[in-house]
Amino acid sequence: MNYTVTSKEITIGADDFIRRYRDAERIEAFCRECPSFGKMWCCPPFDFDPCTVSDGFKTVKLMGTIIEFDEATRTACKTPEQASATGREAMAQVWKKLLPRMYEMERTTPGSRCFMFRCSLCPEGCTRPVGNPCRHPGKMRHSLEAVGFDVIAMARDLLSVELEWSTDGSLTKHITIVTALFF
Repeated sequence: MNYTVTSKEITIGADDFIRRYRDAERIEAFCRECPSFGKMWCCPPFDFDPCTVSDGFKTVKLMGTIIEFDEATRTACKTPEQASATGREAMAQVWKKLLPRMYEMERTTPGSRCFMFRCSLCPEGCTRPVGNPCRHPGKMRHSLEAVGFDVIAMARDLLSVELEWSTDGSLTKHITIVTALFF
């Protein structure tokens, strides 16, 4: 598997960002269609108003990490299962390096909060389906989508990145992980 990783980022005022890209009701409707809805502590529904977790900040640093696959890797994926496995493996490899950097940015920016990619802290599975509390409440972070942000629009408008999804089971040219630091 061959891929390259590039990053794009932009800093924007939090009020402007929230006004332009938070649409909690519409985005939660998409979340309801996801198999993780209600099955992970990082995913809705929540016992709090998800809009409140992004309030009170002055600035947002939006980051897009783009994983671009070479043509040989894409062609080697002959089935939707192979394409899905290749995409998941690449995201896991990239996320393993990106996650510590996100925590470090949050640690070194007092009063900040990271919004990350899907939680991957418990490879054995999240405790939510069995009614137990989160194993890592101090490390678990929500994604932008989970708290009502339109990631497709912000990636397009602010990062000039079109998010791709496969419509035929093939491996897309690129996968983008969108994260943010609110401070």
